[in-house]
Order: sequence, then structure tokens, then C-alpha cells
Amino acid sequence: MIDIFFYKTVLTAFFVGLECGILGVFIFLLNIPFVGVAIAHSAMAGGIWGVVLNIPSKISAFLLSVVSALFIGPLTDKSKSDPNITVSIIFSAVMGLAFLGVGLLKGKNELVLNFLWGNILLVDFFDFILILCGLILEILIIMFFYKQYLAILFSREIATSLGINDKFFYYLIFFLIGIIITVNLDIIGGLMLFSLIITPAAIAYQITFDLKKFFLYSGFFGGICAVLGVALSFMFNLPASATVVLFTTFLYIIFLIFSPKRKKYG
Repeated sequence: MIDIFFYKTVLTAFFVGLECGILGVFIFLLNIPFVGVAIAHSAMAGGIWGVVLNIPSKISAFLLSVVSALFIGPLTDKSKSDPNITVSIIFSAVMGLAFLGVGLLKGKNELVLNFLWGNILLVDFFDFILILCGLILEILIIMFFYKQYLAILFSREIATSLGINDKFFYYLIFFLIGIIITVNLDIIGGLMLFSLIITPAAIAYQITFDLKKFFLYSGFFGGICAVLGVALSFMFNLPASATVVLFTTFLYIIFLIFSPKRKKYG
């Protein structure tokens, strides 16, 4: 029984890490890490209000996160401001909604902890299927639109000059961020989620310039960090999320020190 429980958790951790690592390439290269934070808090606010209104929290979390994701791009373009400014405004709004919902829960605050820390040890079959669906979706988007994103991730202006509808593909990334974060937030929690989205991409950046390899390496490191972090948490009886975050950060420091790119290009 213990073996089945362990292997189920490790397998879930691998696919979550793989999924988050691939997504992190977009966020890293577009330099929009705060977008992930804002959308995650949107999902948290949606989940809290799902509990308040007695509707499935997964659905309410998804709806609010996607609405926030789709607002960020157009608002940024219309205001002609830095994306982080628009994201900050949306972040403040959803945090207000979240705290208002917490105030109305009255004794159900333990439900909010799932969105902060997650519970990967108790993931069920339905959650696992959602994780796989999210992974398949992002792989299909990369496969079908690789050339477009190759241009956009290099320069949106150049992509536009080549006749690429950069706004559509830019907004599609926000939509994808909303889906992936919503699927994983109550499974692994915000702490582990942010680490697995940003840090594996930062590790992959230390060893390659090639975008295809960037996606592969980032997904690989995301999966490996999640698996080894969970294994260490089982071995030493430690909290899974915190152990994964600390192990992933440690690995990043190692690659930063011994980066082949840094040694070759300075």
C-alpha cells in the first residue's frame, strides 16, 4: 500500500513538474513572472468564492483565472504600459476578492490552505487526468505554433513585421497560463507551483540557446526536481512542497555556478 501511494505521488509530481517547466519557458523569455503570480491568486480567489457560493471550486477558479489572463494582454496593449503595471492592478483586485471571500467563509478557512500549500499526497484520478490534459494542450500549442512563437519570443515587433498575429499568440499564452495554474494550484499549492514554473526554465537557460532544447530541458528539470524533491520528503519525513522548492533552488545555484554558457560567453 505504501509503495502504491509513493509511486502515485512521484508520478504525479513528475507530470506536474514537466508541465510547469514547459510553461515556464514562455514566462521566462517574455519576462512576465508576475503574470503567473497574479493568475494564481485569481484562481485562488475563484476557488474561495466557489466555496462561498457552494459551486465546484475548480470551475470557479478556472473561470476567474482565465478571465484575468485574458484581461491582462488587452489592457496592457490599450494602456501602452508595462505588463507588470497592469498585472499589479489585477493582482490587487483579485486579492481584495480573495480576502472578502475568506471573511465570508466563517470557519472554513482550512479550505483556503489547499490553494496555498496544495496536497499532492492525496491527488485523485480526476486531478491526474486534468494534469495530463493540460500537458497535452501545451505540447500541441508548441508543436503547431512553434515558428510563430520562435519569432514572438525573440521580438513581438519582428513577429508583427513578418505578418504574424502577435496579439493572438500573446493572449494564447496567458490563456494557457490560466489553465495550467488552475489545474495544479490546489494539487501542489502556490509555493511549489511558482518554483516549478520559474526555476527549471532558469536552469535550462544556463545550458542552451536553442528554443527547442530550452523547452525540453526546462520540462526535464521540472519533472526531475519535482520527483527528487518528493522522494527526499518521503525519505526524511519533510513537507513535500517546501522540499521540492528548496531542492529546485539548490539545483539552480549549482547550474548557475557551473553554467557552460557563463563560462564560454561570460
